[in-house]
Amino acid sequence: MTAYDILHHSEVERAPDIETACKLAERYLAAEPGSRERTDMATALTVLLDDPSRALRKAIAKILAPSRHAPGLVIRCLANDADEVAVPVLKTSPILTEAELVDLFAEGSDAVQCAIAGRGGLSASLSAAICEVGSEAACRTLLNNAGAQVLQSSLLRLAQRFENRPDICDQLLKTRDLPLTMRYELLMRLAENLDDHPIVLERVPENQRHTFLSDAEDKVVLRLALEAGTDDLPEFVEHLRLDGKLTTRLLLRAVCCGRLRFFAAALANLGQVPLPRLCKLLVTVRRSALQAILRKAGLPLRAHQAFLLAIDIARQAEADFTYDLALDEARALTETLLEEMQDGALGADGDVTAFLRRFAIDVARLEARLLARNSGLRITAAA
Repeated sequence: MTAYDILHHSEVERAPDIETACKLAERYLAAEPGSRERTDMATALTVLLDDPSRALRKAIAKILAPSRHAPGLVIRCLANDADEVAVPVLKTSPILTEAELVDLFAEGSDAVQCAIAGRGGLSASLSAAICEVGSEAACRTLLNNAGAQVLQSSLLRLAQRFENRPDICDQLLKTRDLPLTMRYELLMRLAENLDDHPIVLERVPENQRHTFLSDAEDKVVLRLALEAGTDDLPEFVEHLRLDGKLTTRLLLRAVCCGRLRFFAAALANLGQVPLPRLCKLLVTVRRSALQAILRKAGLPLRAHQAFLLAIDIARQAEADFTYDLALDEARALTETLLEEMQDGALGADGDVTAFLRRFAIDVARLEARLLARNSGLRITAAA
């Protein structure tokens, strides 16, 4: 039976139905390549492209879309059809070239863009185009597409375009290939948005909000420092220096939280000393030499006593500043440091001691949360 017969036998007076269209598509795929039957089926499918029924054209699209042997003309027409017809083809058709997909994406609706962004095995160049001009919905789809190849440069472009969109920032932060410095920038944007967050407005007194937000930023830095690899840490520290974020408060917090790798990398950067040499000096030289290192790094004199004591305590714990302390070790260091500072040796510079008290509370709370999580304790809040 020819394509003409299928379309017209017993149906001369009415339009072909979806079942008939599906039979044509299936017969086309089952026919031998180059056979008369396949040619007839292709002709019939081409005729059906003008059928007013979207449901019929969509049914054809669903059957033909996954096949490498579908008629190219029909596939390309369906890809330019109404969204509900085009989406199945745009999602899966291996016939569409990358250049065609780029053109379709640039001119397409959100539905079209999302269909293309969700394709399996998406190439790096097509992903780059999506990151450059794609809608927010399409970019979100791309980030959820585990089979897409997305270069770091494309992720950076997404971060630049959507830095004020918390949902996309959150998705980007879950992407392993995002550079550490960009993770920092995104988290800083989120921290800045805390200023007018309802929970902050309700629970943090107005006169404490600046301190609260500064602490939030420092905690972000130290969390990233904990996750940073050995090769990433110096670049991250340099980024912070250029951003004006390598503050005395941050370095004190780093010591109290046991982030000794970060503390050493920051001192090496500020003092322009190679990191391996700096780590060796921290565990070998006398106090006068350590004070010279702190001075060269530009740290204020009023904080030297705290840093020198912290380095002494870390030495006693046999830390070599090439690894971070566990939370219980960090808590012990902070408590010992605070006890040593209680004798008023700082004179009028009690702000350092006040910092240390706050840091000690933070470390103790972190340790308690970790203990509760690891032991399966159920903590109930008071009513």
